[in-house]
Amino acid sequence: MKKVFLFFALLSGLTAGAQGEIKYGVWEDKRVVEVADASVSTLYLRALEALSDWAGSQGQSKMGIDVQDKEQGLVVYKGEYYLGYGKANFMCGWNTYANFTLKIRCKDGRAQVSVAMPSLTFRFTGDPAEVTVPIDELLPEFRSKTKYRIKRAAKELAPKAPGQFEMVVETICERLAKGSKDDDF
Repeated sequence: MKKVFLFFALLSGLTAGAQGEIKYGVWEDKRVVEVADASVSTLYLRALEALSDWAGSQGQSKMGIDVQDKEQGLVVYKGEYYLGYGKANFMCGWNTYANFTLKIRCKDGRAQVSVAMPSLTFRFTGDPAEVTVPIDELLPEFRSKTKYRIKRAAKELAPKAPGQFEMVVETICERLAKGSKDDDF
């Protein structure tokens, strides 16, 4: 099931255009899905199922449900999404994580999926150094004045973050619209 989900995520990522933008220092992407004749509870259950299938890359991501309200049709998912490893020298580097909040709001016949990414966190593998940098200091160009040497990792990994989340939003929208194969079992 997860392999099928990841395949559709990659496929949809190839067709998705740039949807998100930086507003007030936070990168955001928001979309509305129209699903005729789908109730709030159906869309809510589809949202929970789609989020449970999304585990992040390489198992290094830390994420989970922060708020879930079936009556309101609201699911809020928060965490750190692992973007990759950026080399600093021949032995050490920076593990890079995107901090995010993903919200799914369901109403009869439609759902809104939005994601906000305020910052990236860089964790050095050689010692316990860690730095969190606002996304607007990394995109569209690197302007951070941190004392740590994250520029190489930031220039490599920060531009990939919006595309990763656009792909996730697109995949969740598809799952909300179509459901899963198990809906009719």
